[in-house]
Amino acid sequence: MKHVFLKRFVWVAMAVLALPSCLKEGDKTILVNDPQDIPFITEYLPEDLLNMFGEEHVYFGDQPPVVDMEFKSMHEYAATNLQPPFAPQVGQLSPITHYHKINQQYLQIADYISMSSEETYCKMITPVYLTGHGNDFTVYYHEAPQTEGHPEHAVVLSGTLTNRGVKDLRYGYKIMKYNDSIVPPTVYPVNTIFVFKDHDGMAESCTWYNDSLIDPQNR
Repeated sequence: MKHVFLKRFVWVAMAVLALPSCLKEGDKTILVNDPQDIPFITEYLPEDLLNMFGEEHVYFGDQPPVVDMEFKSMHEYAATNLQPPFAPQVGQLSPITHYHKINQQYLQIADYISMSSEETYCKMITPVYLTGHGNDFTVYYHEAPQTEGHPEHAVVLSGTLTNRGVKDLRYGYKIMKYNDSIVPPTVYPVNTIFVFKDHDGMAESCTWYNDSLIDPQNR
């Protein structure tokens, strides 16, 4: 599976290198070298996370849509490498609402702002990386949530941009490690993978973000 991902991504990378950017100035067209340091998704994310997420949900391409949208999702468990009763069953609906915002996107780099209905303040991950084409996009990044054990996650998110929101939103993460010297026994073990999908297939566009949701300690 990894070789299929890598082959497709290398092909895209070669196409990007072969096509310089253009900038028009009056009647002249000026070639501009504008490289971005975008890590290959197959090198940046673990193979087992990508396999469980599903190749059909990873959108390759050097021209992802501009995902300038705030949206919310209700997650349904789509896959996990844990077995019941140690994890919720596939198909179970999470009662938590998740809020998303892709911000300050420039080509294939952006900021990602998010929070859940259980949180008081939002969090921002910067940078996050995007691939895709047409209206299909994939976002991938690493994060360090301020939760028990202080874990580090590898994360992938994808979907199709529409006027109503993000269609077929899919979100997955793998616990890479815990940074606390003593890991609480209540947390999921290292290497746990969860993949979610939006329960009705449409993560609706909504206006949720404002400055009051920024943690005062980060202002």
